[in-house]
Amino acid sequence: PVMPLLERLEIVQSMRMVDNVVVQESLDKVAAWRDLRFHAVFAGDNWQGHPRWEQTEAELRPLGVDVIYLPYTVTTTSAALERARLADW
Repeated sequence: PVMPLLERLEIVQSMRMVDNVVVQESLDKVAAWRDLRFHAVFAGDNWQGHPRWEQTEAELRPLGVDVIYLPYTVTTTSAALERARLADW
């Protein structure tokens, strides 16, 4: 990431619609749900239909969790940010 973790956490936590910010330490969304009991997970719509996310949807559906796909923004992908960071070296 271009921005340090603590700064990213502060930015997200400062949004009025955010109740709590938790660092994702694992890709296991069911394990995260056991700890946090969330109602929705958000991902870029470039992941929609991907086998890993289809499995995630199937695992979370019985728990009452919605998987919501947000529009993919080509200009701000993590890969593009990483390329920009490396270009500054």
